Amino acid sequence: MECMTEHPVHLHRRPAKVGGTFDVAAFRGLDFSRAEDDAIWTREWVCVGSLLDIPAAGDLLPFTVGDHAIHVQRLPDGGLAGRFNKAQHGGCRVVPLQCQQGAKTPCSFTSCGHSLDRPAIAAGELGEGTPEMYQYLGLRPERLLPVRTATWGPLLFVSLDPHGSSFGPTARALTSTLPAWDGVPADSHRSRWIACDANWKLVAQHLLAASASVVSSEGALCRADTDGRAALLFPNVVLLSSSAACCAVVLQPVSLTRTLCRLATFGGDDAALSWQTLLHTRLAAAAEAQSAIEGGGIGGRGCEPASRLDAGGRWIETQVTARIAAR
Repeated sequence: MECMTEHPVHLHRRPAKVGGTFDVAAFRGLDFSRAEDDAIWTREWVCVGSLLDIPAAGDLLPFTVGDHAIHVQRLPDGGLAGRFNKAQHGGCRVVPLQCQQGAKTPCSFTSCGHSLDRPAIAAGELGEGTPEMYQYLGLRPERLLPVRTATWGPLLFVSLDPHGSSFGPTARALTSTLPAWDGVPADSHRSRWIACDANWKLVAQHLLAASASVVSSEGALCRADTDGRAALLFPNVVLLSSSAACCAVVLQPVSLTRTLCRLATFGGDDAALSWQTLLHTRLAAAAEAQSAIEGGGIGGRGCEPASRLDAGGRWIETQVTARIAAR
């Protein structure tokens, strides 16, 4: 399902220095993060969760894409409406200094482009006059800037660029690398959020765990071995598949060196447990790689990022640098 719009979107225009390979700034630099926001998060089809997160009419799923606060709401006819939130910067007259440090912060006022998201909100919590209703929808939701939406299997995607590419190429990349939930029930799922102390690119690399033998297509990378299949759809969803279950890991940067992994497991009550050990092992490896690159902190002597990149990491590097260079 794809909803098109011709409304303008205001985007960052911060230039970035782009080299042939990542340097340390790619994994902890605020300017590099802003360049990614301009070239990736506001341009690509980004996965924000599962359709099963918002099953009923009126249910709302918040998601901060880069520095842009949006939501997707289930409509009475079963369709979807993507919109920018009413308050992109919390209604502040200026953006507070603590909200400009490259980290999402807890905010008691509202959910904006600099604050942490909350889980999906049931329609019953969005009644007239409630804070949730006003923070996300305002008084006239139909006047909010719309966001394009699309689905693939049970997964929900958004694009902030009203003039960007259609979802067709993204859907073809997904289908060619990891067929949609073949033999795995997708009518129920278990959700869990796990935070990892690593930049989103390192988290994506380690969840994919690609060796030199990988299969790539435009926008996606796939690995298959005795543990099952894994695919990374650039930029932020890793799909893990075995004969019994599927696990979708939606990556959301919440600081320069911290990533929120929104897990959705499909395939029965035991599916979540079947992935738990594997995910924790790979996320621990990502955090270790981040620590090694930083060298113990901003003033530390870290290792060269290239030494921490495998085949999947080099593919991610190519995707990121090409998009930033194109901007």
